[in-house]
Amino acid sequence: MKKVNRKLLVGILALLVVFATACGGNTANGSNGGKVKQSFTVTSAAEISTMDPALATDTTSTLAMSQVYEGLYVLGKKDEFELGVAAKEPKISKDKKTYTFDLRKDAKWSNGDPVTADDFVYAWRKMVDPATASPNADVFSGVIKNAEAIFQKKKQVDELGVKAIDKHTLEVQLEVPIPYIKSILSYSVFFPKNQKFNEKQGKKYAKSSDNLVYNGPFQLANWNGTSKEWSYKKNPEYWDKKKVKLTDVNVTVVKSPGTGINLFNTNKVDVINKLDSEYAKRYLNDKNFKSVPQFVTFFLKLNPERNGKKTPLANEHMRKAVAQAFDKKQFTDQVLSDGSTPTDQLIPKGQSKGPDGKEDFTAAAAKANDYLTYNKAAAQKEWKLAQQELGKNVTLEFLTDDTDIAKTSSEYFQSQLETNLPGLKVKVKMVPFTSRVQLDNKHDYDVELGGWGTDYRDPLTVMRIFKSGSGIGGIAYNNKAYDKLIDATRTVDATNNSKRMEDFIKAQNMLINEDTMLAPIYNRSAAILSRTTIKDMYWHAFGPDYSLKYAFVK
Repeated sequence: MKKVNRKLLVGILALLVVFATACGGNTANGSNGGKVKQSFTVTSAAEISTMDPALATDTTSTLAMSQVYEGLYVLGKKDEFELGVAAKEPKISKDKKTYTFDLRKDAKWSNGDPVTADDFVYAWRKMVDPATASPNADVFSGVIKNAEAIFQKKKQVDELGVKAIDKHTLEVQLEVPIPYIKSILSYSVFFPKNQKFNEKQGKKYAKSSDNLVYNGPFQLANWNGTSKEWSYKKNPEYWDKKKVKLTDVNVTVVKSPGTGINLFNTNKVDVINKLDSEYAKRYLNDKNFKSVPQFVTFFLKLNPERNGKKTPLANEHMRKAVAQAFDKKQFTDQVLSDGSTPTDQLIPKGQSKGPDGKEDFTAAAAKANDYLTYNKAAAQKEWKLAQQELGKNVTLEFLTDDTDIAKTSSEYFQSQLETNLPGLKVKVKMVPFTSRVQLDNKHDYDVELGGWGTDYRDPLTVMRIFKSGSGIGGIAYNNKAYDKLIDATRTVDATNNSKRMEDFIKAQNMLINEDTMLAPIYNRSAAILSRTTIKDMYWHAFGPDYSLKYAFVK
């Protein structure tokens, strides 16, 4: 037997070790030196528009906030509510209108400051202060005592029904008993703010990730206000940091599904948060595929007034023609193909119960009213009536995002409307998401493909945004009868759930069937790809799309 050169053997073994280490993966399905790296990359369809809870009106921003901020409650596994900054369930008065919360004494901001009851008082007062001009201020109306009066400048901001009893005791006074209070207190508009830090930042506050402090599981990093990439870094000051296994999560904006797939297949991203129909079909049986039903409704907004001038959609027959001129089932089956389902209503199926507290809201509403749906003959009848006033040829501008799926969707509606309503010309205007939000807020469009997700489980979460003068409805709709019904659900009928749900059914009928300001299309199911090595990344039917707190890479 030949003798082995021991020096040569040691050298070869050393090279093998170096080679093995160098080949370790950096994505969720790789390892580093035998230890799995607790990091992965997820795509986003749009940029963050703001990190100020008082100003956010889009799901991308509120999703980001939910990873880095924390309220009294948070949304956990299977959409169940968990205690957040609240140390335990509150003490509730006999009339169910006063809640007293003990806050966690170990809850801290990322700069080391304690999270106190005053942080909630400061944040909530800022939210309802007319000077803030928050588009979300009305969420407090009919919920927190005196919020509506403050918003209307009939009471002072310091009269809001929230008080710091001491550093770690928060008293919350409600206008009326609220059965969905946990749901609403988990919503981003009820997050606390660090007054000392925020005021020190001045106009720089929330302009970048460096001008913010965080009390959630993660801290935002590498965001400058317009970034197409950002990161969530584990927050070392978070009270429950022992349960946070991830060191960081990177987010990259990907507007092309094909680009996202290429990034996924080359291990550059690990989660694609939205697939278009082509890839949803292709990956339906893939082990990494998930379909997540969500309480989200997409619809066409039919805007009657733009820049102070009437649009063709000021004509009621024009609106009813458009609302009945497209095949919803064909759209969900052939264009989306992701598990989404057609709908004729604004409130998603499963979101709320009807007047009897047992039957689903949508079933009760369908019994009460006949909803407009795809009906070519009825659409053309309304179109002929509209042409008598508007002329034989009419042009509408169709506003949408600049993503591939938005392009495909808008082309479908363009084809359906122009084919079924001869003489109608539809011009598609594609803009970046943040630009669409701005145009929506200014009512600067004719028709817009939009959607709204459930922030808390009650019809009010969606129906409130279409009140007269709403800053977030994005549509020139003013109907005192509609306003009265929505107001009644917060006031005179607030304690009578049966009557309250009847109000919502009447209001929805008015919005869709009578006035036809909206044309509902579908309830979304999110088709996603997520590596099987990523565990406990909770996907939600409402609120933020997902939660990262408990996620880890196996």
